[in-house]
Amino acid sequence: FLLNRSSDLNKKTNIRNFMKRFFVIIFIALTGAGMLCATEPNTNKTIKIHSVGEVEVIPDMATFNIDLNCLDVNLANSKKCLVEKSASLIKKLQSSGIASKDIMTTSVNMHKSYTWQNNKRVFEGYKSSTSIFVTVRDVNKLEAIYSDLLENKNAEVGGLNYTHSKIDSIKNEAYLNALSKANDIVDKLLTRLPEKNKEIIRILNGEYSSPAIPQYRGYNELGLAKADMSSMDEGSVVSINKGTLKIQADLYIEYSIK
Repeated sequence: FLLNRSSDLNKKTNIRNFMKRFFVIIFIALTGAGMLCATEPNTNKTIKIHSVGEVEVIPDMATFNIDLNCLDVNLANSKKCLVEKSASLIKKLQSSGIASKDIMTTSVNMHKSYTWQNNKRVFEGYKSSTSIFVTVRDVNKLEAIYSDLLENKNAEVGGLNYTHSKIDSIKNEAYLNALSKANDIVDKLLTRLPEKNKEIIRILNGEYSSPAIPQYRGYNELGLAKADMSSMDEGSVVSINKGTLKIQADLYIEYSIK
């Protein structure tokens, strides 16, 4: 009886060991199959296009900066000077048709100013300054306003840039232009390939340098304002050529071709 029972136990142990090995083999086989599926190469064919759309418009707005400075050995007098200059300038701008909301003070600074004399650092006074950002919504008024400011000895004028009141809709038009150009390019490529059908699977847009005011790289290339000062007589108006405004939009488009 003891011998028979021992034999039965051995058989059960052998069966358990066999089943363990069997499941291990199945698990390894399934894992291997999964690895083969994961490393199977993707057979989808794609084309990636970088397209730039461009729209040219006549600008109808302009912006520029005005810097005011006062220097006095007395701190109170320096502050008073700056307040008076700022008030006078803002009043003049408003009389030229610039709304208060389009005259923005961007900075106010005050510090001690020194100069070098006989190899020594000499205190020359308290320097106070302010910067004002101006938006001209009627570009036809720009020449008269800009010329008047240039004659103001207290004001330093610069940073003239052009923009458009409908810049967002023009930008959208440039994006549509970029998309049309990309589609035309892919259609031409498909005439040389076995695949004949395309499908857009991804679109990314590029950002321009400043969302509010486009940044320009040169007079002739992107229509910066150009002031011709060479033949100016005293009291004359600065001649400004506003040119055209080029709005660009970048699109990165990925196509699946079949």
